[in-house]
Amino acid sequence: MNSMIDDFQLAVDGKNRMAWFRESMPIITRVNELLKKKQTFAGKTIAICMHIEPKTAYWIEGLLGGGAKHIYLVGCVGTTKPDTAAHLASLKNMTVLGKKADTLEDHQHYVTQILQNKIDLFLDNGASLILAYEKIKPDWKILGANEETRTGKILIEKENISFDYPIIVIDDSPVKQLLENEIGVGTSVVDGFMRSTSLLIGGKKILVIGYGYCGAGVAKKFNGLGANTMVYDINPLSLLKAKVDGHQIGELEELIPQADVIITVTGQFDVITEKHIPLFKDKVILGNAGHYGLEINVAEIKRMSLSQSEIKVGIEQLDFENKKIYILHQAAPMNLAGADGNPIEIMDLGLGLQSYSAKRIIENRESLPLGTAPVPSDITNLICREMLEELN
Repeated sequence: MNSMIDDFQLAVDGKNRMAWFRESMPIITRVNELLKKKQTFAGKTIAICMHIEPKTAYWIEGLLGGGAKHIYLVGCVGTTKPDTAAHLASLKNMTVLGKKADTLEDHQHYVTQILQNKIDLFLDNGASLILAYEKIKPDWKILGANEETRTGKILIEKENISFDYPIIVIDDSPVKQLLENEIGVGTSVVDGFMRSTSLLIGGKKILVIGYGYCGAGVAKKFNGLGANTMVYDINPLSLLKAKVDGHQIGELEELIPQADVIITVTGQFDVITEKHIPLFKDKVILGNAGHYGLEINVAEIKRMSLSQSEIKVGIEQLDFENKKIYILHQAAPMNLAGADGNPIEIMDLGLGLQSYSAKRIIENRESLPLGTAPVPSDITNLICREMLEELN
């Protein structure tokens, strides 16, 4: 299978950009060396669904160095960096399927193509590989899988599948929840918003929908820069936490008309739809920080508009009779579509969890329960110690 990317000629640019990330990811450097020494993935074929960007690329280089027979990589919708895709596609034993403008349909087609091959290990993001495997039911059996996101776990649980292989949910690790989700996502979403809009945050009324670890981090970082933050969540406990954290809470119908900016961080689909159009303030900005842009039903909202135009790269204006609405990056995750994703040190930690968990599946999957389970506590503790060592 040939790679399908934007521009193969960007491989040198992508390779040159990797130097800074290699220097800044000591945990991945350490685990990559371990994987190479032990040849952990020798003879194994790995399918990965992940954001195609430099931090991910360095992590994947370690899997290749660890002996992987072949790696199939599918990018996530709206977040692919074309130069990184080209660099990875230039490596031996790699197939990269990911373009910057891919749709969800493109993404699903890539996943279906990959599953025509026998795969030993899924390293998934949003449960794309896991759910497609269950739907297709190929004549080969997977050894195990990692699932990166809360969205993926929610989608898996909705299917009520009885799995006959272990699935380590990276997002269930407390260190990922507290550091990557709350601190990392909060920081990178603010970064993506500012790079995309060049607007002042102070004084704006910003509504964050979803107050899990990611949403809490997003609201906290915007509030710290002077925004008047509002929060909506369907969980009363989350609303109580938002209230005591100092954010305004209320029903969605009363908060939306006040908002200058609305950001979804829920892990669900169709959180914002055409039914909310009458509630929007003129010139409201809609953005998404969840894994799938489908948290905001952009197609549905567009169908109701009189006209559409891209007024700045990454900002689309929709015109209605009495208002304008701005949508950032087609509702793709703004921290990656509009910026460079989570801070490097944060992803050093998060991808370290991925590598050690994948290693556990290959070397000792009998110790893992079937179906979804958190990252083993010894791996979480190891990552904490390694990051403390680096921060000291």
